[in-house]
Amino acid sequence: MKDLHSTPFPSRHTSQCDSCIFQQHSLRSPDFSQALVGGQKGYQTYRELPWDLQKIHQPSIKIRHPEPWKIALIVIGTVVAAAITIALLVYFLAYDEKLFYYSANVKITNIQYNNELSRQSAGRFRDLSERVERLIDKTFYNSILRKKYIRSRLIRVSPDADGVMAEALLTFWFSSTDSREALRERVERILRRRLKKYRGPLRINVKSSTISSKYDNSLLKVALAFF
Repeated sequence: MKDLHSTPFPSRHTSQCDSCIFQQHSLRSPDFSQALVGGQKGYQTYRELPWDLQKIHQPSIKIRHPEPWKIALIVIGTVVAAAITIALLVYFLAYDEKLFYYSANVKITNIQYNNELSRQSAGRFRDLSERVERLIDKTFYNSILRKKYIRSRLIRVSPDADGVMAEALLTFWFSSTDSREALRERVERILRRRLKKYRGPLRINVKSSTISSKYDNSLLKVALAFF
């Protein structure tokens, strides 16, 4: 009887078969150390790794943020553009000014009408024009409307009971949204108050002196020609 202990039993896998080779390869742990080596060899080894391990070792993408001075420049530019837009809107909506014309009729009792007062080129008309315009200019330059007042121009002199009526064109800068009639009343109050205190060579009837918002367009063109 053969000694069972002396005769070794042949192993079932003494010879390398295809199935054993496959098991050896499948059970062997992959060598990750080569994946970290730089250069072409390391990159090729990294490409041979499974796709899920490749994702782990992929470098993170850095997000570039704008520099602080660029952000500050953008903010300042936006604020300046908004301020300019608001300023323009406020100007055009609230402070858009235009010319306002009023006719001032001043009753003078110590001057008698004659043909010289009918011609603007005559010496007497120019003399009366200088006095009336200087009186009106001084009135509004010393008033609350001094920044709105432009000037006055004597347009014509017409005969009136106990003297003459001197008609002057007054020019102002007012906001386009202002009421023409309300401003007319304001201008008239200022002129009447000044005429009451006037102590010059002209004798003026304050009650008969008025301010009107109606004027002759043909005379307006003549007056503007001298401005």
